[in-house]
Amino acid sequence: MSVAASAPAGAALLMLASVASTATQNCLIRMAADSGIHAFEVVLFRNVFGLLSVAAVIVLTERGIPRTHLAVLIGLACILHVASMMAGFLAVALLPLNDSTALSFAGPLFTTVGAALFLGETVRVRRWIAVAAGFAGVLIILRPGIVAIEFGAVMMLLATVLGAAVTLMFKRFAGGERATTLILYQTAFSALLSVPPTAPVWTAPDAAQALLLATIGILGTVSWLAFLRAFTLADASAVMPYEFARLPFVAVLAYLIYGETPDLWTWIGAAVVFASNIFIAHREVAAHRAAARGGKGL
Repeated sequence: MSVAASAPAGAALLMLASVASTATQNCLIRMAADSGIHAFEVVLFRNVFGLLSVAAVIVLTERGIPRTHLAVLIGLACILHVASMMAGFLAVALLPLNDSTALSFAGPLFTTVGAALFLGETVRVRRWIAVAAGFAGVLIILRPGIVAIEFGAVMMLLATVLGAAVTLMFKRFAGGERATTLILYQTAFSALLSVPPTAPVWTAPDAAQALLLATIGILGTVSWLAFLRAFTLADASAVMPYEFARLPFVAVLAYLIYGETPDLWTWIGAAVVFASNIFIAHREVAAHRAAARGGKGL
């Protein structure tokens, strides 16, 4: 098999590894919360052990600590990143795992809107229609007026909005840095910024809880590194469909561990949101190719 032919297969395997790691991480976050560890403390340990994981990778693959000229900007972005993590981890602790996962798919919709409003990117009619369809999918999941909108759902939507802002910030200023350098500084700043909000809710973890928290941090790093590597091997439109596998992964784990089963509306809403994301990713890739050829965006 040629290198060109194997790249999509490698990207697919990396994405499946990423979504499996994320699904397992979310289940462990819920388990940590159920054991009495506050979501903010889980965020702190996620970032600390994530930093240790990234540092270990860099020590094994590079000579010395990489430097960056973007430290201040990365630090500012990490303020929003930590806020997004805290809102998202609260949502995972409070909501059924299937619901929190389905709502998290709204992130790319907010990213598309933000790119048009704040980065001046051209988003044409078909992508706006896809965004509108995606938000309709969110409403299908939430069913406002039919069921009460839970605090956890609000937190997950807040997490996706903040996460989209972080994505746009990194998209704006991080093009010249390697992924490992960005992740190193991102996890370092995030670990430091997680300390103040965690202090009021701190409880010393026992040995079992510490192992659980360490595993969450390692899985988060594995997921992110696999995700980034997948996008270097194939176009976003080819990689994104595998992200939807996160919901079946979570559904299986949630059923085995908690006996939770997603209702039909969660599946329908998640499918609508995700189909919108796939269309948006496909159009963005097509637009970039057209721009490279001197044509118009899509």
